Amino acid sequence: MNKAIITAFNKVMPKYKNKVVFYGRSRYDSNHHALIQYMIKNGYTDKYKLYLVVSNEDDLSFYSDIKNLYPVKGAVSGAYHTLTAKYVFHCFGMGAMASHIPQRQTVFDIWHGTTLKTLGSGAKSDYARRSSYMLAASEFSKKSFKKCFGYSDEQFFICGYPRCEQLIDKTDILQKFDIDKTRYTKVVLYMPTFRKAEQFGYDDSTVDFPLFNGQTLAEFDKYLVEKNILFIIKPHPAQDNIGILNGNFSNVKVIKNSGLLSKNIMLYSLVGQADALLTDYSSIYFDFLLTQKPIGFIIDDINDYSGKRGFVVENPLDYMPGEKIKDIEELKIFLNNLLSGNDGWAEERHKINDLVNFDQSFEFSKKILDFVGIIK
Repeated sequence: MNKAIITAFNKVMPKYKNKVVFYGRSRYDSNHHALIQYMIKNGYTDKYKLYLVVSNEDDLSFYSDIKNLYPVKGAVSGAYHTLTAKYVFHCFGMGAMASHIPQRQTVFDIWHGTTLKTLGSGAKSDYARRSSYMLAASEFSKKSFKKCFGYSDEQFFICGYPRCEQLIDKTDILQKFDIDKTRYTKVVLYMPTFRKAEQFGYDDSTVDFPLFNGQTLAEFDKYLVEKNILFIIKPHPAQDNIGILNGNFSNVKVIKNSGLLSKNIMLYSLVGQADALLTDYSSIYFDFLLTQKPIGFIIDDINDYSGKRGFVVENPLDYMPGEKIKDIEELKIFLNNLLSGNDGWAEERHKINDLVNFDQSFEFSKKILDFVGIIK
C-alpha cells in the first residue's frame, strides 16, 4: 500500500491508549517477543491489549491462548490494528505499514542488536520519520544507527535490549535437546554471522562457512571428545542449510532456528547456557559481553569480508576483546585456555562492555515501557 495513503489514514484514525502492536519476524530471537513475555509475566495484560502482527503460522498458534494477546493475521486486520494503536514496537521494520507517524502515536524501533558490520540497508534519509524513537544500547551503537538511519539525538533511548534479559535465565535449556550438560567439562557455543543470503541478495565473503569444512569438522570432533567439550553450532537463519552441518558427530551439536521454535526456546536462553562464545563479526558478542564469559573471534576471512560488507568502525579488531582465531590450531589453543582457566581478556571485555552496553542492569523491558508511558 502506498505510504502516503497509510500516512493519511494514520493521521485521522483514533488511537486507543490500551492497545499495543508488535511487529517482528520470529519469536525465537526478537526483542519484540522478549518484551511481550515481560508484559505477560508482569501483569501488563490486565490493562493493555497486545496485538502481534506476524506472518509465521507457528507464532500465531503459539500466542493463541494468552489473555489479551491477539495474533493478527491478514493485511486488512494488521493495518487496522496498527493504525489504531497508541503504541507500536518493531525490530525489523514494518514493511508496507511504515508511515510518517502522527503525534498521537508512539512508534518504537527496538531493532535487533548493536552492529560491528556495515548494515546492509545503508543510509535511509526518510527512515527516521517513520519511528518516534530508536533503541540503542550505548552511545557507540547510537553513532552507527545515526549514520545508517538518520535518527536525531532526541529520538534515541539508551537502554539494553529486552532479549538480553534471557542471558541470565537459569532454566536448563539443554535438557530440552536431550543434552546432559553435566557430562561435559565445558559448553562452547559457535555462532557465526551469515556470508551469503540469497533471499536478501547478500554475498559478503568468498567463504561459505568460516574455518571448517566437512573433513576438518569431523577431525575437530575427535579433539572435542578427547577434551570432553560440547561444541554447539547455531548457524545464522539466513544461511543454515550448509551441507557440512548435516554430518554425524559425537560432541558437535547443531541447533537451528527450527529446533528452537519447535521447543519454544528463545535463542538468548540458549546463549546464556554457554561457558564461552565463538563468533566472528556478529552482533551477538556485544550482548554476550554482559555475561563476562570468554569470547573467541574466528576471523579467517576478515580481509575478504572487509572488502565486501565492511565494518562501521575503522579498526574492528580493536573492538573484539578475545583471541583472534584464523585456523583450527589457534581454536584449540583458545579451548585449552578455557579448560585451564587461563583468561587474559577479562579486563578488555570489561572495557568494551562498558563502551557498548551502557545499561547493564538486566531491567531493560521495564525501562522501555516506563519511557513510553506503558504503566501497569
